[in-house]
Amino acid sequence: MEKQLKIHQKASLTNLYFNRFLAIRYSTALFLFLNLYWLVFLLGSLSFMAILPAIIFILGTLTSFEQIKLYRQHQNRLPFAKLFYQTIFISYCMVTITVYSSLFHLFFPFLKVAPTTLSTIFALLLGCLTISLLMLYKLKKIECNKDKHYQRILAYQAIIN
Repeated sequence: MEKQLKIHQKASLTNLYFNRFLAIRYSTALFLFLNLYWLVFLLGSLSFMAILPAIIFILGTLTSFEQIKLYRQHQNRLPFAKLFYQTIFISYCMVTITVYSSLFHLFFPFLKVAPTTLSTIFALLLGCLTISLLMLYKLKKIECNKDKHYQRILAYQAIIN
């Protein structure tokens, strides 16, 4: 019975550490599929700008593998995730600037230039920028062990020890 309890406590602790990155995993999945669809549409339009979502997609894939490794081996520093969200922030800032310019067709040749289209894309990009900033902030807090989830883990460890 005691051995079973220790196994359960160890599994619970592993899950707590893994769930510390839950928001980052879901955001990574969102950006992974968002950039995959953008890549497919740009390839369908034969645009050379397909390189941008392709690079972001590759970084997102590496970030996903980095997240999977966290279940077996916990760590605070996620270099691929940090690079992924920094790349998203910089590239989406660049794309956001071009929305209301003549360069819009470089990044979205498959869309018609209309006020509603431009507003929707602009809002989507602002939302993505916000999410990427929040994830960079979260990664920084996790790296410094100043996130709320880490405090819960410490409290749980104090209870089971």
